[in-house]
Amino acid sequence: MLVHRSPKHLERLDDRPIDVSKDEILCFVALRNEATLLPHLLEHYRGLGVDRFFFLDNGSTDGTRELILEQPDSHCFHTEGSHFAENITPPRWINTLMRVFGSGHWCLSVDADELLVYPDFERVNLRRLFGYFDSTGAEAVIGSMIDMYADGPLAECSYDGRIPLVDASPYFDPEPGWLRARDGLYPPEQMFGGVRERAFWHGRFKQTFPPCLTKVPIVRWSRGTHYHAAQHTLSKVRFSELRVALLHFKFVWGFQQKSASSLGENAQLKEKTLEERAAYVEALERNPKLSLRNDRSVRYRGESGQLVELGWMKSSHRYAQYVAKTAKPRLHETAAT
Repeated sequence: MLVHRSPKHLERLDDRPIDVSKDEILCFVALRNEATLLPHLLEHYRGLGVDRFFFLDNGSTDGTRELILEQPDSHCFHTEGSHFAENITPPRWINTLMRVFGSGHWCLSVDADELLVYPDFERVNLRRLFGYFDSTGAEAVIGSMIDMYADGPLAECSYDGRIPLVDASPYFDPEPGWLRARDGLYPPEQMFGGVRERAFWHGRFKQTFPPCLTKVPIVRWSRGTHYHAAQHTLSKVRFSELRVALLHFKFVWGFQQKSASSLGENAQLKEKTLEERAAYVEALERNPKLSLRNDRSVRYRGESGQLVELGWMKSSHRYAQYVAKTAKPRLHETAAT
């Protein structure tokens, strides 16, 4: 049995053995007050094939921590530090957890409001997907964040967790964001824009880019790997030709309250994601009836082919051949429901 000490500045709350076998698929999640979303996150990623979760709880008060401690496949670490000061640029907490426990493994790093999807997820679980990456020499894959939203005024959206997230917020903008090249960096280009630029930016910050929609949620971690700015940029890796997506449920519930709370608790900090939250609050103050759905919005069908066709995800002929040879129908399909 392997024995690990808790990473510096992080308090470990569970007492389950961390005896990770070499082929386990790991998922790392930093979160705060996400008890409503957590059951959906666990169901989704267990359905894809995650074996073990490492949660970093940042001072939750809504039962999130207690819910994590009830899960037999989950470990819980805790801190009261400032997420915006210590876990974005760079994400020190997640980098530390992944270095200590994730080295040598295929790892997912996601937020509690993000559900990973990828080409042919209906037939291919994560183990087969990572088998493809191993066969092609890939060490990571780039993902596009797709902001999901409901119909009706954003400030009036509520969610009690009783229905699937994609039923509560089924709409998204069909056009991917615009790309910016980043020579010599990883990833080599980033996507910006989407519905958040459309609805909130309006040239508010002339010298600041709108929200970045590119993340690297899947990495075969090594001791020398590290994220630079949240999960948006990282150290040198070999990327797959595929592109995956993260269905992002930022607007599912409490969006206005969460944004205002983040600003109030971090008034002394100057940080880009806090500037984004200020833009959200100001837009909703100007228009309390602001709705994100418009005449171009499309409904998510729960099919990977829809997102590939629209350009949010990318497949390849080589991957299609691999899927045809190895994939089997998944008995418990939770990724799209």
